[in-house]
Amino acid sequence: MEKTLLGRKETRKRSMTKSLIWRGMGVVILAIVTYYFTGSLIQTGLITFIHHFSFIWIYYFHERAWLRINWSEKRKKWAKPFTYEIILGHCVLGFISLMVTGSWSKVTWITITYIENKLWIYVVYEWLWGKVEWETFNFSAEFSPLVHYSTHI
Repeated sequence: MEKTLLGRKETRKRSMTKSLIWRGMGVVILAIVTYYFTGSLIQTGLITFIHHFSFIWIYYFHERAWLRINWSEKRKKWAKPFTYEIILGHCVLGFISLMVTGSWSKVTWITITYIENKLWIYVVYEWLWGKVEWETFNFSAEFSPLVHYSTHI
């Protein structure tokens, strides 16, 4: 089913595509931040893998949930990153970091550094996706005049 979000058509395929690209960016950023504060490749790998595997689905369901919320587009524009990065991000990343490192200090530095940077990146990411036209390319319709022309040569 197709719905609109911030003035754009939002299909399940588009939500999943956005989720996977967002995860790819997040993996790199979180790995750098986590390694900086832990100095451990094992802890970095565990935190990064568990967090991003979980957030592939959390992001997808977050996108789908916002389709059901009847707020103004302006209000959604600011509430979406707040709920995603501040609420979900801090809670889930904090829990995972604490389970892996056992250190509240590392949890604090990892989550604050990662989440606060991802917050401004999220706003830019949403703005960029707002510029992406998500129509299906119809090969046969686009090239039918060429096919028709080539059969008569």
